[in-house]
Amino acid sequence: MFGLSQKTVVKAAIATGLSVVVSVAIVLLLVPFLGGHPDGPGFWMSVLCPLLIAAPASAYQFHQKEQISIARDQILRMHGELHQAHRELTSLHAALQEKASTDSLTGGLNRETVFARLAEACCRPPRPCALLIGDADHFKNINDTFGHQTGDRALRAIAAAIAASIRPQDFWGRIGGEEFIIFLDGADSDTALSIADGIRRAVLDIALMVADRRVPVSMSFGIACADDVFSPETLFGIADRRLYEAKNAGRNRVVIGRVDAA
Repeated sequence: MFGLSQKTVVKAAIATGLSVVVSVAIVLLLVPFLGGHPDGPGFWMSVLCPLLIAAPASAYQFHQKEQISIARDQILRMHGELHQAHRELTSLHAALQEKASTDSLTGGLNRETVFARLAEACCRPPRPCALLIGDADHFKNINDTFGHQTGDRALRAIAAAIAASIRPQDFWGRIGGEEFIIFLDGADSDTALSIADGIRRAVLDIALMVADRRVPVSMSFGIACADDVFSPETLFGIADRRLYEAKNAGRNRVVIGRVDAA
């Protein structure tokens, strides 16, 4: 009725009824006290006035209170929905960021992200570090002999060996077809050589089988070490040259160099 809810109508009716009772009680008590008689128009006025005043006033008040409560509940619900949407957008943004920086095949960083991280590393306070460049040996033969799907399996196995061998402060990624880069933060030459050779041996132990034939997987590494401030280009160039030395020396080996010896 008139846009009022049943709850509001009931509350307004109760409030009006109480107003009538109070008004009549006042008339019945006060008029005799003043020497009059509580009958006639005075009595009916004590009934009609609350009906005419209290009924619309209480209905309006209860209706407004109900509307405010409904609006508050809607705001709280919308706030919850917005908070949930914000969390979902934050999660989606993080997922998109991770996807944009990750090599989809191996799960490591992609080329752009690796070099961006390397550029950031050169700006940190000077401390020892090492850059490893690893390349799968005779990878074209794997693709040609066993197929590209097997080649992809080999790359994923190599990536798993790298990820299992480095430390929490290090990072790695895939920068080319079968070429990987690993940055060892705070590592001296002995640590770098130990980690690189550990990865080399782990790759050599990869048991990749195709039709009862073992797929030969091995890897060569070039290492560049620095004790102080370094240029990413210089570090990469030295590691790349040492990698070619490892390839020319027969593959499946690690060759190390230093920035100050370049």
